[in-house]
Amino acid sequence: MPNSKKQSLALLGFFLALTQFPIWADGGKEEKSLDLSKWDTPVADSLKKNVEFWIQVNSQYSNEQGLIHDSDDVSHIYSVLNLKKSKKRGSDSIRREKAKWRKVLLSVHRKQATPEKFSADEKRIFEMFKDTEEPNKFLNAAHRKRLRFQRGQRDSFLSGLGQSGKYLHRMEATFAQAGLPVELTRLPFVESSFNLKARSKVGASGIFQFMKSTARLFLRVDDQVDERNDPLRASEAAAQLLKLNFQSLGNWPLAVTAYNHGRKALMRAVRRVGSDRLEDLIGGYTGRSFGFASRNFYPELVALVELEKNPSKYFNSSEIERAPELLFYEVKLSRDTQLAQLMKAFGVTIQEMREFNPGLSEDIFLKKIPLPVGYRLRMKRTVAESEETLTRQFFEKFDSLVKSPQGDGAPSIKM
Repeated sequence: MPNSKKQSLALLGFFLALTQFPIWADGGKEEKSLDLSKWDTPVADSLKKNVEFWIQVNSQYSNEQGLIHDSDDVSHIYSVLNLKKSKKRGSDSIRREKAKWRKVLLSVHRKQATPEKFSADEKRIFEMFKDTEEPNKFLNAAHRKRLRFQRGQRDSFLSGLGQSGKYLHRMEATFAQAGLPVELTRLPFVESSFNLKARSKVGASGIFQFMKSTARLFLRVDDQVDERNDPLRASEAAAQLLKLNFQSLGNWPLAVTAYNHGRKALMRAVRRVGSDRLEDLIGGYTGRSFGFASRNFYPELVALVELEKNPSKYFNSSEIERAPELLFYEVKLSRDTQLAQLMKAFGVTIQEMREFNPGLSEDIFLKKIPLPVGYRLRMKRTVAESEETLTRQFFEKFDSLVKSPQGDGAPSIKM
């Protein structure tokens, strides 16, 4: 066989192999070798104290309390503040408390050779750091970036636990269908405590806290509809994003961390450190943007999965309440429709419309603009009612209610 023909066949075989074992262009893992559905990745020993810290923050300390702690070793909690005062005074209290413990840490650094001279606070700090092997450990801990304030989240978590009952069942179905572990549906506990009105200072929105730039890869975001604010639509997008993260990074600790830090940025960190273990990145990567939030994003999720799965271990039974699952049927509108006209025809209140369709813009609820064509509208139903029957009845009434001058057909079904 001529060499040129042999080379052509060899090249063809190479490309056929690539189609069987796809390699991700951005440097990720081979999809075939990954098991996306496995969640029970062991937590590294060095991160277990971080998980315990977030369990405490979300179960022991109310939103009116706050912790002054070491950002590098979160097990070092210096004091607990009462924040029932005004917001301004609360900020002053936090600054004074940080200054106090900075002074104590510096004093311990100076006096550590003569521990008999320690005050009570200094003795406590000295004992707290006895297992810390770090040169100048007290001096380093006194740095302004190491002294951190964390507000308690107990009230927020319990509120989110109640709110989550409306959505978790369908969210779990979405993630399971995508081949992802259902534990990832607890991500909104980290991002927003399932607060549908959550908006960040930098523009993130909804329970999954999507930025517009990322959301537009998966969701509709415009003047009529912002699907970031729809928990079920946003969960579909989050599943796609997390799956992409996993395919690129190869394990859930990194894929979850990338949800906060950015997939490509975390891939650069992995290359720089030369390890795909989160604990190695936390210990060895010094990227400026890889701060406390990114380092703790995965441990916090692990903590909140534990709290959500086993709430009776951490809360009184009287505090644990979950809202019932939202029951609805969904139709895809084939033409622009005035909300007021539809509500009147179907006897639906604006409160119900807001609850079942939180992705709609305020201008639609204020009746300034119509429901847009293509929107997947949700309508309330009861357990006894059939989605198929309600959908058919909706079409019959809707088709007679709104006649298109172009003679368009009836709206389509979204099952």
